[in-house]
Amino acid sequence: MAGWTGKLHRRFRSLKDKAYTLLWYRFLFYRIGSRCSLASPLYTYRPDRIEIGHGVSFGPACRLETYPDERQASGRGAMLKIGNQVRLEHRVMISCLSSVILEDDVLVASGCYISDNNHSIDPEGPRYAEQPPRGAPTRIGKGVWLGQNVCVLAGSTIGERSVIGAGSIVKGEIPPYSLAVGSPARVVKRYCFETKRWVKAEVQEAVPV
Repeated sequence: MAGWTGKLHRRFRSLKDKAYTLLWYRFLFYRIGSRCSLASPLYTYRPDRIEIGHGVSFGPACRLETYPDERQASGRGAMLKIGNQVRLEHRVMISCLSSVILEDDVLVASGCYISDNNHSIDPEGPRYAEQPPRGAPTRIGKGVWLGQNVCVLAGSTIGERSVIGAGSIVKGEIPPYSLAVGSPARVVKRYCFETKRWVKAEVQEAVPV
């Protein structure tokens, strides 16, 4: 009985997510592709600046925020761009001030944080909550896998098909086909196309940008 009810529950949840997406969520965003499934609850601020590709899925309790400069023309378009077949697990947060791009086939595990901005930290200025944010574009390449609770900070670039280990903090550039871990994330392995294996790399910090 338990197996049968479990399958029924998963099926019901899947249908519910697709219904929410079709009847409500798809009207919120700047653009959204076909075959998407966005689970509720979904928290979003200024979704009119968010573009979502085809076949994208979100787990519950994701939060997507954009903070457009209202002085710019209204037709500026999307600031946060999510490619095709991207999967965000539950409790993923993305904060965008200017440009965050997730390319096709990116997998983001639960609890991850992705941003292109930081608060200013002038100790002689006003209280930190009132200081203006500073931003730099963030890009996550095609097929990247972010492990659980990874933080990707402003100005970072992660190359195609790289893997970032759970709990790591990325600040800078991670080359394509690399495995990086730690805080800050360092490349510990690279994929060798000749041997078809991951091989140890000389330990190095992410390249500052």
